[in-house]
Amino acid sequence: MRTRMEVCGAFVFCAVFSSVADPVGCPDFEVEMPHPGGSIVVRAVDFGFSESNDFNTAAINAALAEAKRVGAARVELAPGTYRCFERTAGESGIVIDGFEDFTFDGKGATLVFRRDHAPLSSQDTLLENGANVNVRNCRRTLVENFNMDWDWENDPLAVWARCVSKSVDERDNSSYADFELEKPHPKYPAPVPIQLLTPFTPDKSGSKMDVDYWMVTPRYYLGTSLGHIGSKSEWLSPTRLRIWLSVRPDYGNVPDGDGGYYRAEGNLEYVDRTRVGGLYSISHAYYGLNGFVLDSNKHFTLKNIDIWSCRGLGVETRGAQKFWQLVNFNIRQKPGECRPVTSTADAHHLVQSQGFGKMIGCEVSMNQDDYFNYHDRTQIAQTRGPRTVEVVNSSGVRYTLFRPGTKIRLRHEDYSDAGWTGSIEKIEGERITFDRDLPPQKGILFVMIDDEYASENFIFKDCFFHDSPWSRGIIQGNNVTIEGCRFGPMSGPPLIFMSCYTYNVWCEGIGCSNIVVRNCRFENCLCDNSWHNVPDAPLIKASLLIPPEFSRMEDSMPILNEAFAREVAANKAAGRQLTPSSDAVCDILVENNEFLNPRGLLFLGENASRVVFRNNKVALDSEVWEPFSNAGKIRMKGGRDNDISYDLLE
Repeated sequence: MRTRMEVCGAFVFCAVFSSVADPVGCPDFEVEMPHPGGSIVVRAVDFGFSESNDFNTAAINAALAEAKRVGAARVELAPGTYRCFERTAGESGIVIDGFEDFTFDGKGATLVFRRDHAPLSSQDTLLENGANVNVRNCRRTLVENFNMDWDWENDPLAVWARCVSKSVDERDNSSYADFELEKPHPKYPAPVPIQLLTPFTPDKSGSKMDVDYWMVTPRYYLGTSLGHIGSKSEWLSPTRLRIWLSVRPDYGNVPDGDGGYYRAEGNLEYVDRTRVGGLYSISHAYYGLNGFVLDSNKHFTLKNIDIWSCRGLGVETRGAQKFWQLVNFNIRQKPGECRPVTSTADAHHLVQSQGFGKMIGCEVSMNQDDYFNYHDRTQIAQTRGPRTVEVVNSSGVRYTLFRPGTKIRLRHEDYSDAGWTGSIEKIEGERITFDRDLPPQKGILFVMIDDEYASENFIFKDCFFHDSPWSRGIIQGNNVTIEGCRFGPMSGPPLIFMSCYTYNVWCEGIGCSNIVVRNCRFENCLCDNSWHNVPDAPLIKASLLIPPEFSRMEDSMPILNEAFAREVAANKAAGRQLTPSSDAVCDILVENNEFLNPRGLLFLGENASRVVFRNNKVALDSEVWEPFSNAGKIRMKGGRDNDISYDLLE
């Protein structure tokens, strides 16, 4: 065993920081609990809530309607296990709407859901009342004390399977792999969605400690929107499934624009890299429905709740959500079970808010996507007149939640502030007209930010994020404190502070500054930066990622705006470069943390500035895994710092 530990001194990136005070992160703030006063209690058992009832959602909603009618202060469930199935697809989940000074107390109940919905055209489509539990427009409201689960016996979200053979065929779309399931599938012989294939270690842990599992046999995305049929498959028996990876089936739903998952070269590559004898999770679900949707609540708390499994995001937050907290809110395995997944997408995804959120004492594991991803939806556009722009990103206006009257702030192509705000007067297709003249467009586009919403001011304290097959913690806003948290073992970069856009797919983040990461522990985190084909493996990354350097998936998901696509192609052919603003991601303090067995970089800054990294402990045990050559280093590249690297283990 070779172990090295060192207490790191202060490393300050960007000299201008030395004359500026340290970042302070997010000051504490109060999330108000329900005010005392009301005495009326409504009990769901009086409205048909029963362990013998398959449709307890209706009973709970009836109790909530009665509570609204009589002005009750509480609705209470009862201990036990209750089925919350749907009679017909598309029915609303539990809806807690418009309450004030109100408590929904589950009394330790376990709610088991089985629900469905018509296929959606895109992964980013937002459903009204689509979640198992929908909470909206509430004030000083507490939802607490229950477990959420899914009906795995009849509608599994994913299955464990072992690859028993494969056929690699040079002919287009002819390669396939055969998988043996651990038990007969309840949907046999009907076709099932094949949305994601993920390799696991033999012990079924979500963290793949062998880098070979990620770099040689990566996970394959095969269709992620709700109802997407994914790759072609065929049942050979109730326990054996043949899958033609990346091949479009002649049955089932494939939403418009989601054909990018099907490529002949992908079929050959994916099957070739599939490991015969390897253990995999075959996922039937990814985005859609969700566990909770929190919409436009103020002073709201989720407390003492476990999500053992759900279809879609564990929590989606949107709208004018402000002053909210998750306390002892966990997304983790059901005790005594070893399932392939908890939430089939992100644990907590924030698409729009007015900020001021906390996660206190929470645990997240075995989710299929990010532990948390907090951002606002932005968009890119080109000037089409004195007051008119056209959205040119393929996700379009519908992705933004913009509307007439929305106040928009502009950034330039390099993410520097344009110093301009204006209100939307009208939206016609992809064209947006403002109430005042636009500033000169520097470069080929503007970044548009909804100035009425700002997902910033967040506190994470004493949380535990671990054992997921590929997860990240992403913050794309300002004023953040992360303190006393544990990260790992895990397969993904624990923390990313960023803003980004691509020409074709993503537009997220308002800028990211005043960040503090303090007294945290990062242990056995395998995070490969394979998107760029270089093993940076950073544990903490601060990045402003914009084209032309960051332009992922343009081959598989092309730019739909033809004029813009031609302009991008011409710039690419001419070798046009763009220097990102160094003030969009900045003012970051990383201190008094422990980094145990880092495989690669401790910190990577990409076009970031004013970073302090000090008094952190680093320990490396080479028997856990063979580290990359940059293990224990910190690196800044791009921006004002160009390319600077420090090795903290020498």
